[in-house]
Amino acid sequence: MPKRIIKPGAIYYIWTTTKDCVEIFNDPHWARFLLLSIGYHRYMLNYKIFGYLIMPESFYVIIQPGKMFSVSKIMKLIKGNFARKYNEVKKREGTVWSQSFDAELVEDMAQLKEHLEYIHMQPVTRGLVKEPGEYEFSSYNNYSRARRTTVQLVIDPLPEDFK
Repeated sequence: MPKRIIKPGAIYYIWTTTKDCVEIFNDPHWARFLLLSIGYHRYMLNYKIFGYLIMPESFYVIIQPGKMFSVSKIMKLIKGNFARKYNEVKKREGTVWSQSFDAELVEDMAQLKEHLEYIHMQPVTRGLVKEPGEYEFSSYNNYSRARRTTVQLVIDPLPEDFK
């Protein structure tokens, strides 16, 4: 596997799956717990979130790490925290996540918007909902300004100085 590119101030489009693509997040309880874990680590590790999506077997985030923690450390802590709690509650042992995660540097605002559009349309493309705003575990409604009655991560404004 090629080394991950580390660039100070960079924005990353990240995606990862559960081991063997088991659909853990069909259960809203676990999808909400993952959202809370991402949000908790956001404040503890000081990174920005520009978008997110939790699908039945995977999740996507668009983040900008702060100065203290790398994207690898952030993902290790999010996935590890979730796996420990999941295994504890389910009274099981073993791996919850695929071994690694994929991360792509976002080069400009056009690419950032393209990734947001992609993750926001995935629930529709996969036939989970008819409209992206109907899907609970996505940042779509943060951008559409729709009211939410369920757990929703606060996202950061898109960077104005990002070309």
